[in-house]
Parts: sequence; structure tokens; C-alpha cells
Amino acid sequence: MAEQGSLRLAFLDTSLFEDGAVIRGAALITDPETRPCEFRCTSSIKPSTVQRVLYGDTLEEYILVELVGLPLMRAAKEKASLVLVKNPLFLQMRPALACPVVLVSRDSRSALSSDAGSELKPVIISSHREFPAEASTARQMLATVMQKRDLLEPFERVRAALAEAHKQRVGDTVSGGARA
Repeated sequence: MAEQGSLRLAFLDTSLFEDGAVIRGAALITDPETRPCEFRCTSSIKPSTVQRVLYGDTLEEYILVELVGLPLMRAAKEKASLVLVKNPLFLQMRPALACPVVLVSRDSRSALSSDAGSELKPVIISSHREFPAEASTARQMLATVMQKRDLLEPFERVRAALAEAHKQRVGDTVSGGARA
């Protein structure tokens, strides 16, 4: 397990643009205080109609794992100690990575708290079905972080940065060729 000071958290997420025709993904790698160490994003991914037909129900998982998650994590200079995701399809990349990948979601019971706005809201951490112990490992790694930070807030930063990257056409070629 990574020492607290060397802990690197990768927040991995995607956003849709252009009425859902374009998807972009990004990874924000942070220190334990969730301060940025590295940010990477994909170019626009625009599946064609033929690709949508041929991939069918598997298209979204293929895009998230093979075109977004794995390339971003492999290209990162800062190696993640733990990858945090909000979309459960990203868990499918876990067998191909050396570090744990965990799904983070808001604990719905936190809404029942009478003073929920003044404290950090609890989260649920889940792992890939082939790596069930990693949820517990992740909770241990994140114990100190979760006392000070909302683990879902960095995902908001990722989405805001993706919107800006898309607006600036970061990584897009002039020809705008399709990938998938």
C-alpha cells in the first residue's frame, strides 16, 4: 500500500458533447489533498453509425475501457495508487491495471442526516467482482482523505476541465476523424 504522502489518486470520468455524439474522457491524478499532479484527456471520440450498429450494447464499455480508461492510465507520468470512477463500466479495466480501480458513489443514507450540509457526506466504495478485497483496501487508503475531502468533488473538476478542453478542441485533429 502507498504511503500517505506518496498516495496518488486518479479520478477518471467522461462527458458527452454535441448532443451525445461525442464523448471525451479525462483522468485527474491528485495528491492525498486532491490537489492536481497531472491531468490528461482524450481527443473527441465520435462513433459512426456503423460502429454503433456493429458494437451494439458493447460500444460504451469498449469506449470507456479501451479508448478512454486504459490509454489515459497508461500514458500518465504520475502512476496512480488507486483509480476512482463513477461509471461502473470502468471497473472492467481493472484486470489490465496494476493498481486497484474502485467505484465511488454517494451513500443515499447520507441524505437522511439532519445536518448533512455541514459535514462530509459518506460514500460507498465498490470493487471489480474479481478483486473483492480491493474495496476494503481502498477504504484504508482513503481513510485520511475522506476525513477532509469529499471524494466526489474532484469528478466535478474533471467534468469542468473536460468541458473547457472540448471548447478549446484540445487534442482534436483538423480533419476530425472518428475513433472507436
